Amino acid sequence: MSSLVNIAVIAKIESIDSLKNLNEIILASDGAMVARGDLGAQVPLEQVPSIQEKIVQLCRQLNKPVIVASQLLESMIEYPIPTRAEVADVSELVRQQADALMLSGESAMGQFPDKALAVLRSVSLRIEKWCREGKQHATFEPPPISSSVSAGIPGEICNGAAKIANKLKASALFVYTKTGQMASLLSRSRPDCPIFAFAPMSSVRRRLNLQWGLVPFCLNFSDDMESNLNQTFSLLKARGLIKSGDLIIVVSDMLQCIQVINVP
Repeated sequence: MSSLVNIAVIAKIESIDSLKNLNEIILASDGAMVARGDLGAQVPLEQVPSIQEKIVQLCRQLNKPVIVASQLLESMIEYPIPTRAEVADVSELVRQQADALMLSGESAMGQFPDKALAVLRSVSLRIEKWCREGKQHATFEPPPISSSVSAGIPGEICNGAAKIANKLKASALFVYTKTGQMASLLSRSRPDCPIFAFAPMSSVRRRLNLQWGLVPFCLNFSDDMESNLNQTFSLLKARGLIKSGDLIIVVSDMLQCIQVINVP
């Protein structure tokens, strides 16, 4: 039984009944998937976009990852380029800040699976960059976290760290986490820089892979925080992800504090 403890459950939202009990379903799950194809068969088509956005925002408030699936680049099952409407659809999903977008027919039986994935990636990166640039003069304010979620001090620390990172134009956020909670809370705040999450357990890292902006790495923590920092500086420098002089914001669920550090 112990081997099943770390298995996450994603709720597939595809029926009218699921919409009636949406809050309870998402709270009881580890994340949600908006199955637009099945959902569109049960509700009027014109309601699907607003339902989709409602689910994405609710998941963010409840601090649960959300996947949007079905018919993102449907025409690429047969053709090497998408329609303009499909590109606009993907762009809107990125703007809504869904954690993940999922191809289905495009990669399962399509004639151009690699091209479909490349289009999804390039459009997502371009719109994320555009959103960050447009937010430069906007006030940072993540959505209020639901009263159903107990974030407490870690939630305030992560909101503060994201604000500082945006204000100082930090190169990255580092989070050292055993459970993944603080990494998840940082992701919810949607900062402008990458979030590198360091965790010793593979099950935690696999879960974090699904969440917005998180890049997880394996690290067996030392009791000495400086040693942990030096290990991660060396690891990320070797991969070309950071360089000497970069400004890094650091949080940890062991110390529960915010540090501002320049990479040596």
